[in-house]
Amino acid sequence: MNKIKLAFIAIAILAAVGGAFATKPCDTCENSQQYIYTGSGYVAVGLYGEDFDCYITAGVCTFWRPDPWQPNVYAPCHEGYYIPQ
Repeated sequence: MNKIKLAFIAIAILAAVGGAFATKPCDTCENSQQYIYTGSGYVAVGLYGEDFDCYITAGVCTFWRPDPWQPNVYAPCHEGYYIPQ
């Protein structure tokens, strides 16, 4: 009986630790530095809602860097047309 109880306690501890890692906050494009593509490269434009806005149309408004260790990888973030404020 004690072995079963010990197994359940171990499973509960592992589930708690796994749940803590699974719910940690992650970077989202909303809170990250935004970039626009100028045809020859990407240019930093600031934060959405503070430095620029996106008019609702088809296409990609801004990009972001999801992995800071890969500086040349950009992913789409907002849809629309870039409008500086």
